[in-house]
Amino acid sequence: MINYLENTKIKQKMSDFIQHAVRHHDLQKLLLEFIDIKKECQFGQLAYQHYEAFGGQNKQAITKLAAGIELLILSADILDDIEDQDNDSYPWMNVHQGVAINASTYLYTLSIQIITSLCENNSQLIEKLLNLIKLSMEGQHEDLSHMHGTEEECLEVLSKKSGSLTALSSVLGVYLATREINSIVESYSNYYGVAEQISNDFFALFSKNNGDLQKKQTLAFSFLQRRFNAASQELLTFFSGRLDGSEQKPFQLKQKLLEAGLTQYMVSMREIMLLKMKQGIEQLELSKTKKEQLYVFMTKEEND
Repeated sequence: MINYLENTKIKQKMSDFIQHAVRHHDLQKLLLEFIDIKKECQFGQLAYQHYEAFGGQNKQAITKLAAGIELLILSADILDDIEDQDNDSYPWMNVHQGVAINASTYLYTLSIQIITSLCENNSQLIEKLLNLIKLSMEGQHEDLSHMHGTEEECLEVLSKKSGSLTALSSVLGVYLATREINSIVESYSNYYGVAEQISNDFFALFSKNNGDLQKKQTLAFSFLQRRFNAASQELLTFFSGRLDGSEQKPFQLKQKLLEAGLTQYMVSMREIMLLKMKQGIEQLELSKTKKEQLYVFMTKEEND
């Protein structure tokens, strides 16, 4: 049975950090509001699972790390939404843009301070942490600049933008337990991050508020642009906004995605990433039970 670190404990620690660090009342209130809407702390949980798998036992330390990671991810999410002009329902999209950017920068700075305070003589940790963050930022730049279009280019962007932050969580969890950077963990966690982003991008196709397909060269858009069949062209027209979608029922869109082969393609690409992840986990010098627990946690949607 997998032992989870409670999301409420991670969120409470995040709030504690904000209340302790932020002196300005209005900024503190705003950041606490941002934290409050988080439902799950998946990145913090990922760090915890790796910390425990590699022998970590200090719950106070891993809770602090998980909270620091989640503050970093929240900072990235805020900037991502502002840059993409997505998710209007989020509170950071309903304040002055400059205020939201400043709040995100504060969260980023605080998160780095928290994470790097956990280990003494941590130059190796700091270098890996900042390198992975920079990779994610490069991926975001390429995403925003439409600098990718082929399948290979799209996967490379996903690896940088999403895979790097996922790898960061796993690597930091292992480092806290062992004081070592584990390259195998970094590699397979990157594949896991790509797999999860492929899922998110696919389900975003059904969201009326998500304009990524029209605005950016996503993996789905790259596939449709090959125009394998009539359904692909119809979907390109539909997502471009040139076709009135007000009468398009969800099941009709689902059927059209199947006819185009996009559903099968996205599922297959995700499974390929998860297979590479599994192969990486199998290389770990851990017990069979620990490796199985990591795999089950990271594929929990298939094991509920």
